[in-house]
Amino acid sequence: MANHFFSLVIVPDSGSDIKSGILNIKFISFLFCILFITFIICLFFVVGYHIKLSQEREFNNLISTMDRLHNHIDKSKKILNTLSEKLLSVQNNDMALRKIAFMDVLDKDMYEAGIGGHALVDEALFSNFSGNFKDDLRLISLDITKLASRLNVQEESLGEINEKFQKNQKEINSTPSQLPTNSYRVTSGYSWRRNPITGKREFHRAVDLGGKRGDRIHATANGVVISAKISHGALGNCVRIRHGYGYETLYGHLNEIKVKPGQQVKKNEIIGTMGATGRASGVHVHYAILHFGDKINPMKYFSP
Repeated sequence: MANHFFSLVIVPDSGSDIKSGILNIKFISFLFCILFITFIICLFFVVGYHIKLSQEREFNNLISTMDRLHNHIDKSKKILNTLSEKLLSVQNNDMALRKIAFMDVLDKDMYEAGIGGHALVDEALFSNFSGNFKDDLRLISLDITKLASRLNVQEESLGEINEKFQKNQKEINSTPSQLPTNSYRVTSGYSWRRNPITGKREFHRAVDLGGKRGDRIHATANGVVISAKISHGALGNCVRIRHGYGYETLYGHLNEIKVKPGQQVKKNEIIGTMGATGRASGVHVHYAILHFGDKINPMKYFSP
């Protein structure tokens, strides 16, 4: 009996009757097991409930993140399309500029030549994704690589065009392209004429521009003064400028000379004033253009 029961005695403080009872150990063990199992079950449900809530939050966060990524992908696609369209516009302008500069036009194969190397975006960044999402990321990576390659080709092309235009601009600035005075009154053209001094018929390989004594005479292009001399010869006071690219210009019958040999001059810079020095029948400037030593018609180089 002692192995299966034990007594429980309750002694109140108030002096009331003492109460006692006998408890069965098996019953107590059974009751404890029931309580323990109940506790475990409750604990399982509580933990499971919290795990479920945590999983739901993670799932919702993942869904939200995926939605944001999809939105970013859509925006990235639109941006890439816009950049591609703008680059195409730049390529069309590049083509037009190359034609103006008499340069070879780049064909499509040259823009595609640099494509095929290493991707600019490491695929390891999206290796954990799958399905359409991974395919979209891979396509964006490929588009970025293609766009970067085309931009590199375009950058080099624009550099070549800029270099060509700078060279052309230097040649343009060195090419006589205007008359040396604001007066457009041609008193004698580049043609056969009767010499006003000798009366003989001869070919006049220059143009004579009439005006007032003291009218300003300008350099018609950038260059270096190779001769600036006061003379009583046929052309009187005369200035000669070497412009480069085979061009030289001659300005005769000047009243005053305002430049010196070796001096650098710019287009439109004043080099002297109009006069009638030398053998001249009136106030004018004798203007001639030489190209590799040959005198050519100045009026063909005149752009009003």
